[in-house]
Amino acid sequence: MPDNVELSPEEQELLRAVVRKRQPSTLWIVTAMKERPLTPAQRDNIRALLTDEMRESGSTSERGTALKALIDRLGRG
Repeated sequence: MPDNVELSPEEQELLRAVVRKRQPSTLWIVTAMKERPLTPAQRDNIRALLTDEMRESGSTSERGTALKALIDRLGRG
């Protein structure tokens, strides 16, 4: 099982904003990330939400670049 992912405050806020917008019922997962590792299914779900958001934002925009970096960090977790 992957280790906990340590995110910067900016990454945490971006993640919360995307999850709140796209799937608010799973916002508890973001909060729980500090105490326990994400399951593979949770990790895949969050990365899919971030990918959808990145596609809408445009991958070359500043937000898109930040989303791509966050997707990559969660993939390495």
